[in-house]
Amino acid sequence: MRRAILKSLCFSLVVAVYSFTTGCNRPNTTDKKRFKRVPTNVSGVVFSNDLTESDTLNYFTYPYIYMGGGVAIGDFNNDGLQDLYFTGNMVSNKLYLNRGNMQFEDNTTSSGVAGDDRWYTGVTLADVNADGYLDIYLSVSGLNGIKENQLFINNGDLTFSDRAQEYGMADPGQSIQSAFFDYDKDGDLDLFVANYPIAPFNTPNFVYRKWMQENDPVKSDKLYRNEKGTFVDVTQEAGLQNFGLSIGISITDLNQDGWEDIYVSNDFSTPDYLYLNNGDGTFTDQLKQATKQTAFYGMGVDAADINNDGLMDFMQVDMAAQDNRRSKANMASMNPALFWSTVNAGFHYQYMYNALQLNRGIDPNNLPIFSNVAWISGVSSTDWSWAPLFADFDNDGWKDLFISNGTRKEINNRDFFKSIEGKRAKMSASELFDASLKLPSEPIDNYMFRNMDGLNFSPVNQEWGIHFNGFSNGASYGDLDNDGDLDLVLNNIDSMAVIHQNLTSEEFGTNYLRLQLKSPSKNIHAIGSSVKVVTGSNSQFLHLALSRGFQSSIEPFFHVGMGDHTQADSIIVTWPDGTLSYQLDVPVNQLIEIEYQNTSLPVRNPDPKTMFTAATGLFDTAFLHQENIFDDYRFQVLLPHKMSNLGPALATGDVNGDSKEDVFVGNGAGYAAKLYIQNEKGTFVMTPVPAFEEDAGYEDISATFFDVDNDGDNDLYVVSGGNAFPADDPHYQDRLYLNDNGTFQRAMNILPDGMGSGACVKPYDFDNDGDLDLFVGGRHHPRNYPNPGKSHLLINTLDRGRLGFEDLTDKLAPGLKNTGMVTDALWMDFDGDNLTDLVIVGEWMPVTIFKNVGHGFIDHTKEFGWDQSAGWWFSIDTADFDHDGDQDIVVGNLGLNYKYQASDDEPFDIFFHDFDNNSSSDIVLGYYNEGTQFPVRGRQCSSEQIPTIKVVFEDYNSFANATLKDIYGAGLEEGLHYSVSSFSSVYLENQGGGVYKKTALPQLAQISTIDDLLIYDFNEDGDLDLLLAGNLYASEVETPRSDASIGQVLLGDGKGGFESLHYKKSGLRLDQDVQALQLITIDGEIHILAANNQGPLQAYKTSIKKETLE
Repeated sequence: MRRAILKSLCFSLVVAVYSFTTGCNRPNTTDKKRFKRVPTNVSGVVFSNDLTESDTLNYFTYPYIYMGGGVAIGDFNNDGLQDLYFTGNMVSNKLYLNRGNMQFEDNTTSSGVAGDDRWYTGVTLADVNADGYLDIYLSVSGLNGIKENQLFINNGDLTFSDRAQEYGMADPGQSIQSAFFDYDKDGDLDLFVANYPIAPFNTPNFVYRKWMQENDPVKSDKLYRNEKGTFVDVTQEAGLQNFGLSIGISITDLNQDGWEDIYVSNDFSTPDYLYLNNGDGTFTDQLKQATKQTAFYGMGVDAADINNDGLMDFMQVDMAAQDNRRSKANMASMNPALFWSTVNAGFHYQYMYNALQLNRGIDPNNLPIFSNVAWISGVSSTDWSWAPLFADFDNDGWKDLFISNGTRKEINNRDFFKSIEGKRAKMSASELFDASLKLPSEPIDNYMFRNMDGLNFSPVNQEWGIHFNGFSNGASYGDLDNDGDLDLVLNNIDSMAVIHQNLTSEEFGTNYLRLQLKSPSKNIHAIGSSVKVVTGSNSQFLHLALSRGFQSSIEPFFHVGMGDHTQADSIIVTWPDGTLSYQLDVPVNQLIEIEYQNTSLPVRNPDPKTMFTAATGLFDTAFLHQENIFDDYRFQVLLPHKMSNLGPALATGDVNGDSKEDVFVGNGAGYAAKLYIQNEKGTFVMTPVPAFEEDAGYEDISATFFDVDNDGDNDLYVVSGGNAFPADDPHYQDRLYLNDNGTFQRAMNILPDGMGSGACVKPYDFDNDGDLDLFVGGRHHPRNYPNPGKSHLLINTLDRGRLGFEDLTDKLAPGLKNTGMVTDALWMDFDGDNLTDLVIVGEWMPVTIFKNVGHGFIDHTKEFGWDQSAGWWFSIDTADFDHDGDQDIVVGNLGLNYKYQASDDEPFDIFFHDFDNNSSSDIVLGYYNEGTQFPVRGRQCSSEQIPTIKVVFEDYNSFANATLKDIYGAGLEEGLHYSVSSFSSVYLENQGGGVYKKTALPQLAQISTIDDLLIYDFNEDGDLDLLLAGNLYASEVETPRSDASIGQVLLGDGKGGFESLHYKKSGLRLDQDVQALQLITIDGEIHILAANNQGPLQAYKTSIKKETLE
């Protein structure tokens, strides 16, 4: 039995096939607090990182004055108790020896580690000289004085010697944090140093770009290679010479190739660096290839496997406040000029929010794929954050998240800087000092989030007793009392350090394992090793890196929460050199010392097949959608997202009668659509269509092939749309192209005039006369969001002897014309009466049902109980998923991973009204914060739309404290108003008689918009599955674009349930701005086509059956 288990485990480890787990059983919650703060008179820890400002040292002379110090946890005297070390900026560093029972003794003076008058920032522990004792490496920054980093070598007798120069580690840069790791796998520890060169906060992007191109070694981060105890600067030859305001680093193996990589978090608009280790002594920055977006003011960073799938994820914090008042009073707005200058400088898409990067898998080029899931996880906004730390604080098998928080002075307070605007350049040193004393200061709480299931994090500060209002910077964790749970230590500015003692083991009874690795190499603590701990069907993956969070270092142990499990079935260790060792049937609640050994494990080569494989070379001429550049915000400043980027259209059908499906792809205004004809070889040849060239001025939004004239071939209807033209512009006219033996000509005077900016077209013979009629959905009134476009029912007049369409909307379906901002629709028998109804979805719309009453259609949305279902619905489709003979529905929404959130109690609203009586209606978005409704946008943005706001609210503070009603008054009741209570994408199970049971789709289906979806039995098990794709790249710049989707397959169980398929099994990467999907048969095989806005036409083919997946 053991052999069978081992074989399975070894296979899963070696080939990196890690399954999602349900986690350990969750312990029952009680009223007991999980943490208690240890009083200083008990702990003896009286360190306070006090700042003393003056006219020569204050915010105006040294803007980085409030970045604080770090804390390290490690056993300096090898007595089995973890000691503490704190760095001070203007006070002496402190070393406290752990004497047990949460009591510590100040041993700084006799140890010789107080430091001098340097400005100490980060602290990192490692056994640098491999003598069995932890050494201390200190990062140094500051305005004046010595800038060289310091190394205290542990002499083994509780004294330390400063030997940085001797070891070659006296880096002279403005260092914030450092990390030891064996990047070249030669058995000793090398060193990476993150430097933050002094630069004015208002430095423009072109200057940053210039500095990046100059590659000044003094301003660069540094890599030092350990050469027999001497550290040699190899930054340039390793490909790491750079410029950045580096403030956080994380070392881990991001792409599972056995080599440790480096993530550098950079402040302001200087881009982060994601350096993948090439295994040959060099690194390559793959940030833009691996991520879609990052934080803007990147602070601390930490990495861990948060969802137990065996892949390393990471968290990067920023400064966005969760509280409405603080967010509007203190945080700078992201103006479009700054945002786009950052992107156009070649940096990255950067937003002023935290980024939780979920590792989706490793692509065929060995690149990790990350999705920012901070919003759906509930960790996007944690105020002025410094140190994120992942660890299992409640021992339940999931890694929780702690974030330290607070800035000593509110250096982004808008009113303060407004008060000295224009004066600062003329102020004397003493006047600037006096001004710095007037900077507002507000202590705030840190954040503790409990990991609920791998993707959802719940704030538990009060519940766990972790409350502390102050200015916390560096933070670290370790088991200070050897009781099997992780305690937490904070370094605070102008306040005593805090020790939060964890009471989990004593009060909650959950189990743990504590692992200490012993390596025979010069990397004694096996930094860079990883462990996989398996219990039943659950597994946890951990990586050992000591430099964590911000300016701090953790203990050199693996801590594994085991919940109520009594043993680990197996522990598999991957040592830094790639060697594997294992232990079986390990009882919990103990410290396990694991000696290095090379165990020969049985290896089974994986089947590399995935459900989908990229189909390259299908098209003789590659298609790339081109978008006409248009500034929507010039007409509506507070528009939530652009309306001019909604294409391209995509349609498939047999054009030339050869029984092979061909492809039409639309384009942006000014660019011609393309037609691709499938040939006998199963490839596509682009065929010139003069009519498409003539109509290149139109924006192609949607399209469909259908036989409009009953002549046996497929004609083409193309919906025109966008936002670039005035409302009555003829370029919003839809187009009908008649097929004449494979040649298309535009049919003039067939469609009614004045169709407007459209969204979709859905053919159906709803008058039962033998020809196809049309529903055409109207998207919006151009440049007048959120006024809806006009939707139409068009009757085909072919039966009267003349091809044409007559608009009978008002006669057949009263109210349909202005039903809403339509995005998609379908024809189906909604209520089982054998009449085909029309179901419509859209932005700010409920799922809307126009019931077929035999002589027309009547809006029965309220009668069916769907009038309160408003969302930002983008797609809808139907099929019998549960094999009960009726049609169920899937509806794609905005998703839950977006700045905009909504619930029944706290909806998300839009108001459209002429609030300032200037004959132009204004957009106002409203959201709820702690039960009160506020405007989404701040004073600066709002006053650009309504200038009188600056008159009524003279400062940012008054605006920040005002509710939505305080600001906009009675006008909120007078104009157009829409409200959304849920952004969740859903499955609607048909229970008969027009009754549907609503169920949210799985979490991975909620991490972005679902702009289109496909229904097919992809694994050929007899049950229908879903393929979902989307993203919303057109968001306004203060709202992070929705780009987390990589395309998601949901496997159906035949009962209406769905399971998310991991990328490593699907192989599907649709991670661009997907607007449309199509299933197409090519050479007898099912393929997927995806059309991307401002991107390529992608193709994937299916290549696997269910039995191969299992």
